[in-house]
Amino acid sequence: MLSINTTFLLAALLGLVYVWCRYSFGYWKRNNIPYMSPLIGNMEVFIKRTNSFFLYLADVYKDAKMSTAAAVGIYILNKPALVLRDPELIKTVLVKEFAKFENRSAACDPHNDPLGSNNLFFVNNPLWKDLRTKISPVFTSGKIKQMYPLMTEIGTELEAHLNSFAKTNDAFVTEVKELSGLFATDMIATIAFGVKANSLSNPNGEFRTQGRKLFTSTLHRAYDFFIGFFFSKWVSTLRVKLFTPEFSSFLRGTISHVMASREESKATRNDLIDMLVSLKGEAVAKGEYNAHLQDVLTAQAAVFFSAGFESSSSLMQFALYELSKRPDLQERLRNEICEALVAEQGTLSYETINNLPYLSIVLDEVLRLYPLLPYLDREHLPKEGEKPFDLKPYYDYTVPVGMPVFISILGVHRDPKFWPNPETFDPERFNAENKKTHKPMTYFPFGSGPRSCIGSRIGLLQAKVGLVHIFKNHYVTTCEKTPKEITFDPFLMSLGYKNGIYLSLVNDKRYERNAKQ
Repeated sequence: MLSINTTFLLAALLGLVYVWCRYSFGYWKRNNIPYMSPLIGNMEVFIKRTNSFFLYLADVYKDAKMSTAAAVGIYILNKPALVLRDPELIKTVLVKEFAKFENRSAACDPHNDPLGSNNLFFVNNPLWKDLRTKISPVFTSGKIKQMYPLMTEIGTELEAHLNSFAKTNDAFVTEVKELSGLFATDMIATIAFGVKANSLSNPNGEFRTQGRKLFTSTLHRAYDFFIGFFFSKWVSTLRVKLFTPEFSSFLRGTISHVMASREESKATRNDLIDMLVSLKGEAVAKGEYNAHLQDVLTAQAAVFFSAGFESSSSLMQFALYELSKRPDLQERLRNEICEALVAEQGTLSYETINNLPYLSIVLDEVLRLYPLLPYLDREHLPKEGEKPFDLKPYYDYTVPVGMPVFISILGVHRDPKFWPNPETFDPERFNAENKKTHKPMTYFPFGSGPRSCIGSRIGLLQAKVGLVHIFKNHYVTTCEKTPKEITFDPFLMSLGYKNGIYLSLVNDKRYERNAKQ
């Protein structure tokens, strides 16, 4: 039996916990903001692994009770955060009032993961602006055009890889994310680092092995993502890493070797390594070069490699999946590709591949259904003396300094108010006439505003090259292992199907036959 004193203390403690919870989780009610009722904050689905956070944000966005709300209050454990819903409000935060939201709320441990914390995705201002200005020239149309011949070489290797299966069978089943990943890894390695990764011929090579590990979902990786994205103040205490020590060691060695070779040879390829060598040269001349700066330079290569192969391989994967279910749309796309290939003797020019109208709208629609980064995060940090951001005229509420703000790209992209029958794959939404009817800020697969994805054009081009070389002489169909619908892996912070998407590729020699006619 508990003593009276012990019983009293337990009752008092429970009372204090109750009062604390009631006060903490009454924040949004006190401020008259529509909110989702908390249970372990609003993180129950993430903690129990029944859902991912980005899918939870999409559920918040589409909750029937919130259909008229411009913004919704949620709790990350006991910490209040905002989810924006109204397109004009989203535009204000991402574009008009960008100066107050220029940093992400996510972070990595700068001491134990310098490659994660110093790259363009995570780094804060003023370093972010300085890096963005210096890296942007790598992604101009002129520089991408100069890289294009290297891309077509990898496309030709993809063709040879697919044709090698036809020696025994004209149809074969493959997991298309892995196929796309092999292609995208070789692509990034050659156009960014000037390295032949040879993943298509050696799927267990070091580049592909490291990339595969980086995006393999595990409980520990989910834990790191959870802390890094939602409790960034704890990243140093809990030693949160985006890039594992193994990956960091691999990339440091690779980049150091490639930069040294480029410095010695004086060769230029107009790629990321040229830019890194140039920045190093400037720092050396000023006497500012040190190990930390080398880590900052390597960090840009790390995020370019990881984001570059993951984004384009995911885009290709979902495009192949949707087209496998719609043979009529696939046939239309293949006709467009093959007609262009015949007209240009088998190799499309940079201008032609970027102006294939149906290929473009197919990828636009894939990105609507499967945005590569399904949500955006920002932190409200107005400069000293600057008026904090408020939600007027929607709500009489001033956003506190340091509050995280989330935008569900997936939620907006699948909102029936903006996209009739939003779950249906329909590229015609993006034809020239229909594009005129799109409401602004209801389609932003690469983000929007100054902090939008710097590599969007090169990522799209990689996917176009891959699909052209697949559909040149092959088509895809569903098979027994093809999922009826996509269910996303709850351990990932991006869109990914947990069990892999298997499709049947059939070699019909379409281009070869058409070229002979």
